[in-house]
Amino acid sequence: GVQTCALPISSFQSRAIHWLAVFTAMISLIPIGMGSLVTTLGAGMVFTDWPTSDGVGMFEYPFLQATGDEFVEHGHRLAGMLIGFVSMALLAACWLLKAPRNVKKAAIVVFLGVCVQGLIGGMRVRLDRQTIAFAHSVFGCCVFVALWVTALMTSRGWQVETGSVANRKTIRFLAVVFPVACLLQYTMGGFIRHLGTLLHEHVFGAIVVFFGAVFVLVASNRSKSSTLKRRGRFVGIAMLLQVLIGVLVWRTKYGFPSLDMLAVQHSMMQVITRTVHTIVGMAVVSTAVLWAIQVFRVTREIPTSSAESDQRTVIAST
Repeated sequence: GVQTCALPISSFQSRAIHWLAVFTAMISLIPIGMGSLVTTLGAGMVFTDWPTSDGVGMFEYPFLQATGDEFVEHGHRLAGMLIGFVSMALLAACWLLKAPRNVKKAAIVVFLGVCVQGLIGGMRVRLDRQTIAFAHSVFGCCVFVALWVTALMTSRGWQVETGSVANRKTIRFLAVVFPVACLLQYTMGGFIRHLGTLLHEHVFGAIVVFFGAVFVLVASNRSKSSTLKRRGRFVGIAMLLQVLIGVLVWRTKYGFPSLDMLAVQHSMMQVITRTVHTIVGMAVVSTAVLWAIQVFRVTREIPTSSAESDQRTVIAST
């Protein structure tokens, strides 16, 4: 006869872990946004000590009475502690609710990534190095991606994937190249913000990844996977938004003198657009990686005899 075994955790436990993973990823936008604002304002060294702020403990510093750069930088530090506590809660929940082993591993990676990111931020202050600030930005993007990958791994759509893809080798190649290109593009943006170089290379990279996103949309829409189509649309939306914000950044930071559009340095619009441009850049990398993961899941070769494993069932002969 044939008997099936239930999933190792209940649907309630699975949903709880998933929504906690999503919550953790959303909370990470607070330190990311504050950190991006710190860089835009040049407030990274308003305090020359760490983990204290002007010699005052993290929770003892009068944050609500602070103004200007002190408010932004200390807020970034507090937000970093917040994501640390939330990622710790995610890790604990995975163990208490008996999450699958791969989800536990992902939660460990996230927690360690958040801890390392905090240490890099501290070293940036203690050593006062822009190169470390640059590494802090790029590694933060990688942690953000890891958070969303964890959320994907805990979703219902991760259990079963149906559909087919034409030109399997081509789309798998694109799934490797496109996320790497997006990460390199984000990295070049970090060079501009922290090291003041690679501006024109970044503009050229924007053109490359834009057309890459077009290829992603076309390839996804030609597939018979509804999930892959949805992931492709997310890539397209994030990329279009990033390009539009990028044009606004250029308008507010460099201007278009030939059109009598001059930039006003440190204007509110410039601060907002440059900060948002960094955040959406992380979203572009994240959507690219999630799309690529979906591609490899849809196009993987599974022996017909073990197709039931996609539904996470165990077949036992008696």
